[in-house]
Amino acid sequence: MGQPLAHLLPAIRRNGLGGWLADLYRYLRFAALLIVAGLSPSVHDRATRRHTSRILCAAAWQPLPGYLLTSILISAVLTRIVTVTAAGYGLSHLALEAILRVFVVELLPLAATLAVAARALPMAMQQLSAEPGRPRASLRDALPFAVGNGIAVGVLAVIGGLLSLVVAYLVVHGFSPWALAGYARLIGQVFDPLLAVALAAKLALFGIAVGIAPTTVILDPRKGDAGLREMRVMVRLLLILVLIEGSFLVLRGF
Repeated sequence: MGQPLAHLLPAIRRNGLGGWLADLYRYLRFAALLIVAGLSPSVHDRATRRHTSRILCAAAWQPLPGYLLTSILISAVLTRIVTVTAAGYGLSHLALEAILRVFVVELLPLAATLAVAARALPMAMQQLSAEPGRPRASLRDALPFAVGNGIAVGVLAVIGGLLSLVVAYLVVHGFSPWALAGYARLIGQVFDPLLAVALAAKLALFGIAVGIAPTTVILDPRKGDAGLREMRVMVRLLLILVLIEGSFLVLRGF
């Protein structure tokens, strides 16, 4: 009885933890190659730049009106709720700061990332997915998706953040210009150099995650349901985003 189990354990290790580690190595190596290729000017020829522009337009420009409208509505509603609640506790002076720290710094980057991911994943599945009878996509084929989707995250997050700053001011102070100086000082206090660097780093990591995760469909097996492959890619992306956001929350606590 013990001898068959002794022969079975190595097989379990190979197909379980060993297989998972091998897949993890493949994905990390693929991601590293994409990052290096994205930072290499010689790789971006005219065709690659043209394809990257199309991906950027599809991921950022096309969803921009809906994303901005949603950002305006959510920003206005949250600002109103926080302002009224803070006034009830005599903390009106902290309402705008809370909106900037919670909505602009934490929620908007994540919302921009998910908005880009919702468009990036179907495009990658359609053009990069390994299908029977179709040549396997190469690293050069995946590069425009990685760069275009990554830049789109930064574009949506920055535009949405600036617009939310304007909306928050209008909800609290209306069209009066007299509070602009104090609001500018508050923005400077919230977005100090440390937080500005941390926010830029988080946006860069979110962009890298959204840029690379959908292109990992190249590494998936050709056989299997397309919906299952899309779900695996989405799980990878969500796991990476949770790790990034959790890491930044932990670091901000120290």
